[in-house]
Amino acid sequence: MLSEKGFSLIEVLISLTILSVSVIGVSQFYNQANQISAGNNNKLVATNLARMTLERIQHDYSPFEITPAPGTYNTSTCKTPSCQNLYKTTINNIVYDIEIEVKNQSGEESAIKLFPIKVTIHHDMNEKQRSTAVEGYVKDAE
Repeated sequence: MLSEKGFSLIEVLISLTILSVSVIGVSQFYNQANQISAGNNNKLVATNLARMTLERIQHDYSPFEITPAPGTYNTSTCKTPSCQNLYKTTINNIVYDIEIEVKNQSGEESAIKLFPIKVTIHHDMNEKQRSTAVEGYVKDAE
């Protein structure tokens, strides 16, 4: 005589299989969401670092050894160790390299003694090179 009071072994195994497949799917979703969140956090840090660097340059660009002439500035263009430290920083165990590009002035910019600046932050994330840039103007001190 078969009793119909409980579950059979096959019913239990099928329900456990369905449950484990759904749990694995949901855990993969959380893992991917965590990776995206970390990437967005690194991009936010790079953007804020670029804005902060542009503000520092607007206040005083002499420590960065920048001239109003068009050109690109980074750690390789610095002559002093204190300047090289301005172009590289580590935040949350990620190295951010700062590159500053002074662009050509237009006639109006030259008349009011402004020169355009582009600050680019390079950082490695998951072994991929990422960049974030901010542009602005700097008043010529001369």
